[in-house]
This record gives sequence, C-alpha cells and structure tokens, in this order.
Amino acid sequence: MRSETGWRGKGCVMRPPFIRPPSHVLHPLLEKIILLAPDRTCVLAFLGQNYFLPEDEQLQRNGYELFQMMVADLPTIHQERGNHLEAHFRPLLNAAMEMVMTLPDMPENTSGTYYAQAYIAIQNLIGAQKAAMSMYCRA
Repeated sequence: MRSETGWRGKGCVMRPPFIRPPSHVLHPLLEKIILLAPDRTCVLAFLGQNYFLPEDEQLQRNGYELFQMMVADLPTIHQERGNHLEAHFRPLLNAAMEMVMTLPDMPENTSGTYYAQAYIAIQNLIGAQKAAMSMYCRA
C-alpha cells in the first residue's frame, strides 16, 4: 500500500498522482496508470538483486510487435481505423489498470512477482500504444 515512504515502505519514492501536466503523446488513461504504478526502481527493490527485469525499451518493443500482430485488416477511413485500433487497445488498457489497482490490496508478504507483472504489462502497453498510433497514421 502506498504511504509517505513509498510502496509498502520499501524505500521507494512515491510519485504524486495527477500533478504533472497531461501528455499529448500518451493515452489519458495510460498516463494515469503510469502515475499510479510502482516504477522500475520499486519493482527491482521488491524482486531483489537476483532477478532480471528486461529494459523498458525491450518491453515496449515487445508490446509494439504484439499489438501489430493482434490487429489486422485496418479500415482505410481514419475514424473507422481509430475505432478499430481503440477496440483492440482498450482490453489491454483495462487489464493493466486492473493489475495496478489490485497492487495496494496485496498482502504485505507478497512477492515482487505481481509488481513485476504489472510493470511489464504497463511497458508493453506503452509499446502497444506506439504501435496503434503508428498504424493510425499510415496512409
């Protein structure tokens, strides 16, 4: 649970939610999920020194590639294309939000696995959003 000392008092710095100006690059809900989630430093603190967590760029690249594989037959009309992409992106967004929202309810003795899964899902989601935007802008 978040406190003044961070996630579960593990020495992680708590990021104040929703204070920075909105991004024009990120989906509004994705931006909020990122602000609510533990950051990489917190996840690594939970997991310990013996755990390997892929770099953010690799996780985002994985999300980008997976999203491209999931979405096919894009409509040519931009409005329809946007709706099609949103329909594929939204379930990923909802799953990541659910993962992040359940973290504060985890028992104190929970391993860092749940935190790592949520972190990885969010990084994949960032990549998926980049793919969706790229696919939307294609002529």
